[in-house]
Amino acid sequence: MWKLSIALATMFFGCAAIAAPEQTPDAARDILVTFSNGAAESTSAGLGPPYMRRKRYTISRQARQDAAAVAAEYSLTEIDHWPIQSLAVYCFVYRVPEGTDRQSIIARLNADPRIESAQPLQIFEVSTERQDTLEQSYDDAYANLQYGLDILHVAAAHRTTRGAGVRVVIIDSDADRDHEDLRGQIKRIREFSGKGQVADRNHGTAVASIIGARSNNSLGIVGVAPEATLEVYVSCWSAGTGNAAICDTFSLSKALDAVLENPPHVLNLSLTGPYDPLLERLLQKVFAAGVVVIAAGSAGANLQNSFPSNMQQVIGVDATPTESWTNGKSNDTLFAPGDRILVALPSDRYDFRSGSSLAAAHVSGVVALVLAVAPHSSSDAISSILLQSQSTSAGSIVSINACVALYLTGSAQNCND
Repeated sequence: MWKLSIALATMFFGCAAIAAPEQTPDAARDILVTFSNGAAESTSAGLGPPYMRRKRYTISRQARQDAAAVAAEYSLTEIDHWPIQSLAVYCFVYRVPEGTDRQSIIARLNADPRIESAQPLQIFEVSTERQDTLEQSYDDAYANLQYGLDILHVAAAHRTTRGAGVRVVIIDSDADRDHEDLRGQIKRIREFSGKGQVADRNHGTAVASIIGARSNNSLGIVGVAPEATLEVYVSCWSAGTGNAAICDTFSLSKALDAVLENPPHVLNLSLTGPYDPLLERLLQKVFAAGVVVIAAGSAGANLQNSFPSNMQQVIGVDATPTESWTNGKSNDTLFAPGDRILVALPSDRYDFRSGSSLAAAHVSGVVALVLAVAPHSSSDAISSILLQSQSTSAGSIVSINACVALYLTGSAQNCND
């Protein structure tokens, strides 16, 4: 299984002494603390790639003084830092002393008037499992192996639209933009993971290929919305051979803040985990900007790890169920193919993967198709259309239907292949 862990990491900038970033977040000891930073000024000086075109939101004198004082008073080790402009705060990751009760320190910090918020590190996962199949070389004939396209009725939907004019941002691990099936599809990759981290390109490549792999190129597979514009905001990295890819609350918050600079039409979050207050605040800003957000649902009945898909404004997606656990889901749960899905992998490879991450990617592609023909549709309206397409689809397989969704917008005329 690929696990996408969301931890907390930051970097202190604007101070005389800068703490060296630690490469591995500590899920038991790291905390994230924010300070009000409304008095800071914006400047474009001194920026390096990949942010040379982005104004730097500097830390205010008061926030700098408070951060240094708090670290000293609570015996915290500074790990990393970053400004979150959309919330007018400056974030720090601190590590509590070994053997100290982290929750008691967080409680004291939240009672400190100098501090805007404090929270623990959270762990998020992507439910994506590798299947025991041999790696093979595929050509366009293997589009026949994409049973998910049949379930979604994508071929019929493509007679109406392929997603042209819709911009999809994928917050994930890195992706192979030079893959034969993604060449020219990913318009931009922005890096928000820490310096020195080893890149993971498997998960991001797989998700991007489901949403927007090239079609009719005699190669590989077909994306659900092959004419949509893809961007990848890299917030996750490799934890080493045989280990899960990880990212942290802080790297994810940086990416969400960047999303607000130029909001896309669709945001894909193929991850799930426990409730996170900072991410919730940022996602509320994203919703207010008119972005349709799709997130992976929790695996099985693990309802404690169902954030952010359980947020009211998020379109949460579970993998198309089997009869053994269908009854455990509510009537308004959205489903899409997520078992043994053929995806692109780095270096022009293909393989089968499973998980709700891939179900979410399928739905992001379908949402791109809907927005291509109904660009002013709200997130609530789209969610209703998807649910109705699922309830009205024929057959025993529970899933949304791309062509029926387009028909409900008044666009598709015929959903029979």
